[in-house]
Amino acid sequence: MYPAPPEQPAPKKHRKWPWITAATVALLVIAISAAHRPTPLTGTASPATTSGYAPTSSASVTTTTTPTTTTTTPPPPPSVYNGHGDDVINLTRPQGVKIIRFTCAKCTGNTVLKSDGAESLLVNTIGAYDGQQWADIREGSVTSTLTVTATGAWTITVGGVDMARVADAGAAGGTGDDVVLMIRSSTKAEISNKGDGNFVVHVAPLAGGFLDLAVNEIGGYQGTVPLAGPALVQITSDGTWSIAQS
Repeated sequence: MYPAPPEQPAPKKHRKWPWITAATVALLVIAISAAHRPTPLTGTASPATTSGYAPTSSASVTTTTTPTTTTTTPPPPPSVYNGHGDDVINLTRPQGVKIIRFTCAKCTGNTVLKSDGAESLLVNTIGAYDGQQWADIREGSVTSTLTVTATGAWTITVGGVDMARVADAGAAGGTGDDVVLMIRSSTKAEISNKGDGNFVVHVAPLAGGFLDLAVNEIGGYQGTVPLAGPALVQITSDGTWSIAQS
């Protein structure tokens, strides 16, 4: 028994959905800050002086500065689930965008991962699988269970947007399904793919607005499409791919 064949994509058609709230944007900004936190400056600051003016008093002046602290609640560490064969996993993570990594290195039959959230079908392939997908990217989506169909041992890791790969040089490449945080500003991107199956690229701009279906093709692909960066990008591919912002 084999999974149903993939739906034929609508060539060059861009569908859009409302997707993020202010809380989601905040989480994405936190992820960027954590990956690119600047080195704190050290040393003694000199008092400012005004050109042409010298104080006439010899009395010393002491200025006391109260340090400002910002308290943030760090996201919980990723949850890891190990199993074998078919199973149903109950998630207890907070609401919000999730990154789900699914690995089944020795699977030989149908390999399927479903969620009860808006994304529904996360993985649907035959044989081994190793990749990651996002979940609950759409506003109002809440994933509470994952359903696994597999013939071998598997591992599922569920975390926040900090699990996404960070592309700080404006370019990213890889093999298979992945989620990448493109942190450079951009209006478009050159995208390529070498594979035989579905090649889909979704773009979720950090500025908010709409989830963009940038590419939806079958097989190899080469082209330039709109990409409003910084953005969280999901790639679905059975081959090798690359994305270069511009």
